[in-house]
Amino acid sequence: MEKRMGPVFISEPPSQVDFLNTTGASVDCLAYGNPSPRVRWRLRDGSLADNIPGLRQILPNGTLVLWPFRPEHYRQDVHADVYRCEAANVVGTVLSRDVHVRGGGYFF
Repeated sequence: MEKRMGPVFISEPPSQVDFLNTTGASVDCLAYGNPSPRVRWRLRDGSLADNIPGLRQILPNGTLVLWPFRPEHYRQDVHADVYRCEAANVVGTVLSRDVHVRGGGYFF
């Protein structure tokens, strides 16, 4: 019988992700554990980040995708917010550092 193990990050996301609205961004969060942990993304207030068609998607592998967007589709709660990656299984839960995302076209 395999020993159970709480999640540990294999690849923790960076603390800052700046991207152009024309390129979008993807932020990886990889974790290992036994049983395999479920990876989710939380917002600044602790609520779960959900998919927003055309703007934000959480892939099955745990990658957070912020799609390229037109300037008129900018949303502060998507493109200029703080996210945290959460990896959890029956043994425990780990949270990543704060990930500050900033998307737009004028800060580079």
